[in-house]
Amino acid sequence: MTTNTARRRIIALDVLRGIAILGTLLTNIWIFSQSAWDDDGDRAQGALAVFNRVADVGLNLFTDGEFIGLLTIMFGIGLEIQRQSAIRRGEPWPGRYPWRALVLILDGLLNYIFIFEFDVLMGYGLTGLVVAAVMATSPKTQKIWMVIGLGAHLLMIGVFTALPRFVGESDLPADQPVPADANRLDAALGATGTESYWGMVGERLQTFIGGRGEIPIMFVMGLSLFLVGAHLYRAGLFLPEGRRLRRIVMAVGFGVGFPLDWALRLSDNGGGFITRYGTSTIVAFGLLAAVAAFYAHRDRVGIVGHGLSLVGRMALTCYILQNLIASIIFYDWGLGVAAKIPDAWNTVITLGIYLGISAFLIALSAIWLHHFRRGPVEYVRHKGVDRLADAAESARAARRRRREAVAPATTGVSTG
Repeated sequence: MTTNTARRRIIALDVLRGIAILGTLLTNIWIFSQSAWDDDGDRAQGALAVFNRVADVGLNLFTDGEFIGLLTIMFGIGLEIQRQSAIRRGEPWPGRYPWRALVLILDGLLNYIFIFEFDVLMGYGLTGLVVAAVMATSPKTQKIWMVIGLGAHLLMIGVFTALPRFVGESDLPADQPVPADANRLDAALGATGTESYWGMVGERLQTFIGGRGEIPIMFVMGLSLFLVGAHLYRAGLFLPEGRRLRRIVMAVGFGVGFPLDWALRLSDNGGGFITRYGTSTIVAFGLLAAVAAFYAHRDRVGIVGHGLSLVGRMALTCYILQNLIASIIFYDWGLGVAAKIPDAWNTVITLGIYLGISAFLIALSAIWLHHFRRGPVEYVRHKGVDRLADAAESARAARRRRREAVAPATTGVSTG
């Protein structure tokens, strides 16, 4: 692999991470802004009403599931990159990765308790532990697990689609861009969304088991998407010579995924679980291949790509920070903007705040990365993993030395 090829691959991956992070914010920000929203039917009249309707439908078509799917795929690709890096350094795999996964689970736990109820990091960490072990097996075994993961994912979609009451989707408006488990907002925020910060933390702790009910969903989804993403990366999706593979993935993602996804979403039942975790994921693969194709023969990211790549390089920091900022802006324990927005202007103002948060994250990432190599959360996580792994290795070495010291003494007594 040449240096230029490696650089192009890094460019595409950073941009994709940035798209996934800011896209996830666009999906989740409605959780915050609608926490005190009284939906009393018509929220606006005239041009504003038309804009609201078009925006709501458009957001539902383009954001509900695509970006969480892309983020999941990117985690799998990142796992494969770490595996290849370990092999190049002559280190065993999974080596230290289990410590990375455990620290990610801890990050997710803290994020869930203190910042955002709909955290995905815990699920990704648990999935990473399993997938890392699978990646240590032969290519044939990995493909078998990939098929098992895809089969389990499809089965899960079928079961939850057939049992909508189990996931509470029957209570959700079909055209609102909110997650499947948003019916749990009452548990997180109280009936009016006016709980104090520590009251919300207490609610999350009290309802921890039920509040983490999406982890099995994310685990099954991640098992398949991690492995497929890793396989596409190994197959050369980001290499200039991977043109044919990119065309195939885009044909499936856009040619099959888009029409199927839109047909289901625009139907009477609005799609629901099957679109959020099924057809949207197919579209996410098309987006992945399209960005890979755009940068396959480029050395520069451009203005928009540069901003996205900055967020992508600080993906974990920006993911946690964007939820914290949105909480401070919208919730009553912060600025309480959600309760102050007139219903008719909810969509417009929320989109404006989204753009503001995105611009802030890009600017912060630019300033931080100008002085430091890693984002603040990435740096702390890196140091934490190193310390845990070093401590574990030191403990194993000490136990080995003790066993070696005892063995000769035992042998001497037995021969005497």
